[in-house]
Amino acid sequence: MSWSYSGDPAASDLDEVRFLVGDTDTTDQLVSNEEVAWAIANSAGTIQAAATLCEALASKFAREVDKSIGSLSVSAASRSGHFSARAAALRVQAIALCEIFVGGLSISGKQALDLDADAVQPAFRAGQDDNPRAGGGDGEDGA
Repeated sequence: MSWSYSGDPAASDLDEVRFLVGDTDTTDQLVSNEEVAWAIANSAGTIQAAATLCEALASKFAREVDKSIGSLSVSAASRSGHFSARAAALRVQAIALCEIFVGGLSISGKQALDLDADAVQPAFRAGQDDNPRAGGGDGEDGA
């Protein structure tokens, strides 16, 4: 398993995720490159990947016990709490960055969607069952 960080979060998704998690200290490596790559591949974006890794780190530190030797103490619980809070903050940030698209609110918007061959077309539309041979109310009997 490998670990790397260039110091430039804009350089790669891996560095961006490490930066968001706070896993940038070569002397205290928290997750491997392979774990970061997995999180990126299984998430909708780098922020969600970072949140997933923070949740994993919170679980990891929750399993460890707090230790004290004299006046020196190590609190795994506080590290777990930190990563839980960081994961929650990242999830909120990811939601805030979501863009919601609501199409067809205007006539021109509906027409643009109708003409867009790549847009998913509605399963139902007004007039879809109209019979063009039935006349149009112009006095014909449609026969």
